[in-house]
Amino acid sequence: MSDNIDVIVLGSSPTGLYAAREASQAGLKVAMLDMASGCALHSRHVSRGEIVGAGDLMGWLEAHSVIDTTLIIPTSDVWIEALMLTASDARFRAKVLPAYQGLAGVLLEKRRFHQLCGDHGMETPGVWMAQGSDELAALSLQIPYPCILKPALIHRARKFLRGKKVLLARSRAEFVQHVESMPDGLGGWLVQEVIPGPESEITLFGGYIARDGTPMQIFTGRKLRQYPAGFGSASLVTSVPCPETRETTLDFLGRIGFRGICGAEYKRDPRDGRLKIIEINPRPTLWFQATHEAGCRVLEAAWRDTAGLDPLPERPQLDCVRWRYLLKDLASAVFYLRENDFVFPEPEVLGMRAARLRSWPVFRVDDPVPALAEPLVFLKKALGRRQ
Repeated sequence: MSDNIDVIVLGSSPTGLYAAREASQAGLKVAMLDMASGCALHSRHVSRGEIVGAGDLMGWLEAHSVIDTTLIIPTSDVWIEALMLTASDARFRAKVLPAYQGLAGVLLEKRRFHQLCGDHGMETPGVWMAQGSDELAALSLQIPYPCILKPALIHRARKFLRGKKVLLARSRAEFVQHVESMPDGLGGWLVQEVIPGPESEITLFGGYIARDGTPMQIFTGRKLRQYPAGFGSASLVTSVPCPETRETTLDFLGRIGFRGICGAEYKRDPRDGRLKIIEINPRPTLWFQATHEAGCRVLEAAWRDTAGLDPLPERPQLDCVRWRYLLKDLASAVFYLRENDFVFPEPEVLGMRAARLRSWPVFRVDDPVPALAEPLVFLKKALGRRQ
């Protein structure tokens, strides 16, 4: 297998589907591994797809004689942790991006990430750290409301969160209720103040930082809606120039020595007018198909850089590309129509310029099977949460 597989994508979500499609369209052959079957495993752009446990990654690589010409791209936090652990094994032969040699772990862990931001003067929302439910309970009289609670490592609390990314507490009573419902063993938590204003004030950065520090294939945009509403993953994104987001991110990534693929997220705080960083994901993220449709080739740039090939031409991104995760975005739109007392006002969507191009995370006419498989994936997840 190692003779003809150029990229191994870890994760079969729509994020993994983006990675497989971009790599395949660049002429690269793609293998995909995941712990459960996602929609991307059904893509015609995947030459080989298998179910593999995160702890079995090294064994799989050895069994298939993967060598140092194969680049491994993780598309979820769980797979980043597994790859970082595996890459430290003396038997490991594949290529990984430099961020997975240590820095990615800092960016994933919320407490360390916010400490890193503070060390480099990055504006963030107000944050408080707690190592468990006892420390969280002690914070209840100190923090402002509304606020959100984020697990330090979200994938460890995924079952408890039941599809949510964070817990919203509008009052001290609601905060205490959340804390009292937490099972043991979830680890540390971050409490974060809620930046007011619509979620359409969230700006995005995506791109690749080469091994020599050169920014490549940089994309900026705005997140117009999320699912679940207010604190979820993107459901509606548009490509638009965001010069401050671009320059702030590139400066920060340069100072911390980041090398690899990343997506960053900010929100403008109407109380002081400042752009405040929410997170940096050291990997492709859910909305990265929008970067591709806007003319940026982030994953291909990473492949060429690690292979020692000439870089791709740098061209201006196509603006007004509208990326939409249709069913989830419809659910968020309906939520705002029905909800009169949410912590955020309705996003400013109608005033956006008309889309020049529409992008979808799963459906493509030339690769239709993942869209047919996705409802089954949703159903399986929903049934799993009810157990």
